[in-house]
Formats: sequence, C-alpha cells, structure tokens
Amino acid sequence: MKLCEFLRPASLPAAYGQLRDLGPRGMILAGGTALHFMQDHTPVTAVDITRLGLSGIRAEDGGYVIGATTPLADIQRYRAPRWAMHEICRRIATHQIRNVSTIGGNIARVFPWADMPVALLAMDASMRIYAGPDAPEETPSADEYFAEQPARRFLGGKILTSVRVPALLAHEGYGSVKVVRTAAAFSMVTVAAVLKLDPASGAIRAARVAAGSAIPFPRRLPEVEDALLGKEPNEALFLEAASKADAPWRGKEGMTAEYSKHLAEVSIADALADAARHALERAE
Repeated sequence: MKLCEFLRPASLPAAYGQLRDLGPRGMILAGGTALHFMQDHTPVTAVDITRLGLSGIRAEDGGYVIGATTPLADIQRYRAPRWAMHEICRRIATHQIRNVSTIGGNIARVFPWADMPVALLAMDASMRIYAGPDAPEETPSADEYFAEQPARRFLGGKILTSVRVPALLAHEGYGSVKVVRTAAAFSMVTVAAVLKLDPASGAIRAARVAAGSAIPFPRRLPEVEDALLGKEPNEALFLEAASKADAPWRGKEGMTAEYSKHLAEVSIADALADAARHALERAE
C-alpha cells in the first residue's frame, strides 16, 4: 500500500464524503500499524479519523463503549467493575505498538493472527458503524460482523465508530489464552471464553467460546459450547469439551496441523478453567 496523500476531515460526515469520493483510492487511517502487512503498491489517499472524537471508554447501559480510535494501551490500563478487556490487550504485540494501534484499526481489517476478534466474539460484543449522514447507525453483533472479512463493509465509505462490550454479570467469568513463541510474536493460537454459572446448582448455564490464529479466520466454537451446557465445571469436562472443537486447524511456523489442534485444545481447556474460576468469584 503506497500512501500518496493525507486528508484530515473535521467531522464524520466529511470523512464519509471523502471516502465515498475516493472509492478504492481512499483508506481510513487510525493507528497505521498494519500498513506494512499490505504489500501491494496501489497508491491511496489516507483519511485520518483520529481527530473526530472517537477515542475513549465510557460505561453505558450495562456495558462499556470503546471509541474506535482508542489505543490498545488505554484499554489495557482501563479498570472498572465487570470489565475484562484489559486481559487480551496486555498480550497484544509490544507496549510501543499498543500505544499506537487502535481497537478500530485492529478489527476493521482482520488478519489471521488477530487476537481482538476472538475476545469480542466470546464477549458477545457489538459494533457501531456510521453509514452516512442520512442513514441509520448500523449495529452488527460480533457474530455477524466477523462472519466474513470486515474490510468489505467499509468499501463504500462507512466508518466504524465504536465497539460495545457487555459488562460481565454475576456468576459470569471471562478467560483467555494466547500462546506465542516470544512475548512480541504473533499468536500461535488464541482462545477466549465466557461462562455463566447457575447460582443454585453451579452448572454452566451459558457459554461462548472463540478461537483464532491457528485457523484461517477467527470464529466461535459452538460444538464446544454445546458440550458444556448444563454440566458442572471441572477439568475433565473442559478437556472433553475442548476435544470436540471442529475447526480447520492449520500448521504454521514449523507446527503441523495435528500439533496446532493439540495446542488449541489445551488452550481451550485452560481458558475455560479461568472463566469458571472468575465466574465462581463473581457472586454479585
């Protein structure tokens, strides 16, 4: 990708209009940390949206809204009741990159090694998308948003403005595992899980489990979720449920597909154990 010009619009409608006019010659720019992964030499004009007031985190209606241009380092540092997004952010790249990389840039175009989509799928997040001055705001769920490459949504000038993450409820816990060769390396496998326990019986009432990196694109694991429902959380159950993960595990970086599958299953069980422990601790 060859940047030949920068535009700094003063408003969302102006940014939308510029992107519409530019068509395939325009590209939204936030943190810009993924540019070196886009290897073609097509000349484009960058539309910088970092001055449009799309940064920050606020509590809203039983959840948290994260502005699209909020740096990952800010999400990592943020603390609030029933909040868990800092867990995934502290494992992404290096602190220098987290200071620049934004949540919107991280999920507007998804690369195979991306960690954020895995966490957002598990946490049942939703996106807010500006579709033009005369169009209603779009609010796709994470399941809908990550059903295909999200970059396709933004070809006509639409702009991701924020991400809404539900607050964890009582008896609900989050767990995640990211396996890397070195601290700053891309993930070999990333897993995230949210479990809700029945307060009376302690059985698993609801589950959301997602994986990425060891597969071509982040996805939910419904077969793992189904294997958990109605059962008492324990190590044997987590290992059994993890073994049912039906995903196109692939070999990478010297790993065979069989090893990726094994690594993923161990990581799924570990993430489930963390989620269950947090759910037991969260009685209110």
